[in-house]
Amino acid sequence: MGYPMRSPLASLTLAGFLAGSPAVAQDEIQPETVGNLTIPAGTEMVFSVDIALGHVVDGRMHVLDAKDLRYIGLIGTSNLGMVHVPPGTTDIYVATTHLSRTTRGTRTDLVEIYSGEDLTFKEEIPISTNRAQALNYRSLFWSSSDLRYLFIQNATPATSVSVVDLTEKKEIAEIPNPGCYGIFPAAGKPLRFATTCGDGTFGTIDVVADGSAEMKASAPIFDPDADAIFSSAVRWDDKWVFASYAGNIYIIDVEGDVAALADKIPLSEGVEGNWRPGGYQPIAVHGGSGMAYVLMHSNGAEGSHKNPAEEIWAVDLKAKTVVGRAASVPAIAVTASQGETPALFAVDGLKAEIVRYDLPATGASFALTPVATASGGELPDQVEVR
Repeated sequence: MGYPMRSPLASLTLAGFLAGSPAVAQDEIQPETVGNLTIPAGTEMVFSVDIALGHVVDGRMHVLDAKDLRYIGLIGTSNLGMVHVPPGTTDIYVATTHLSRTTRGTRTDLVEIYSGEDLTFKEEIPISTNRAQALNYRSLFWSSSDLRYLFIQNATPATSVSVVDLTEKKEIAEIPNPGCYGIFPAAGKPLRFATTCGDGTFGTIDVVADGSAEMKASAPIFDPDADAIFSSAVRWDDKWVFASYAGNIYIIDVEGDVAALADKIPLSEGVEGNWRPGGYQPIAVHGGSGMAYVLMHSNGAEGSHKNPAEEIWAVDLKAKTVVGRAASVPAIAVTASQGETPALFAVDGLKAEIVRYDLPATGASFALTPVATASGGELPDQVEVR
């Protein structure tokens, strides 16, 4: 077998070109300057928390401009990191895990604090390595009402809550909450929080100066077998609003020594189609108007509580009634902005996109107008706006 022959004409042509061409002057290459852009003051931002399921050690949070979902930047959340973006501060909090060899080695758990002005890293605080490594449920990581403390759910699988003092920059307590899960802080007492328990009660915990605490159980509030509640609740003034698997809204008061049921609103009772809430973050509330927005799917049954939405239902929490229904993308998470002209931001579970829906003016018939979409990452399962 012979080798392919190289063309002598091609060789001569190239040689002649090189020999006969004058020297070409080259402009001096200027090195790029790398820096951080400051986000304009007053920019409302959407945070798409991407668990990156195929490589969870490299989770991300994508930051978008809420107005048009233009991409602003990214914060790494590492290994199953939890995200909290409370109002009242520009800081962004991430509770996460690092392994010294990426996928193995010594485990270090931290609260990492990032600037909401330019998304740069500010500082870190070591925390217990008992932190729950789970999907991104907002109830697993929350701040106190005065923004001094952070509460972090642990699970080994024994459950406890780590308390971090942001002023002292250290973890000050790890409080057992056996048989219970999730954190719902009180508005009036910064070191008081409630937790949902498997028997249908809520436990209330007051952390004291020495780091000790006692959990006080409420009376039964929900039936964990017939009508379990989603853990991803929303604060509404000094109360917490939960959706339930069977199609109810529970409004819980956690301000007292024990939690109490303030109200229960049926959503789908008497509605044809057996509609139920579903998804990972199934309810949003616009505080000023007292309107809740719930992700709903038809033909609900045992085990369908993670089904994506077919519709979003608007619920007047003050009037205790459903005031409208609108078709939706197959959403698995939803949140609401809190301005005078609020919008909804939903995670399309099939396309992994963030969708902005503008809401109708007060008094108008409920309808949803999609005005922008953008990638939310590989597998976003939490969306927040601030």
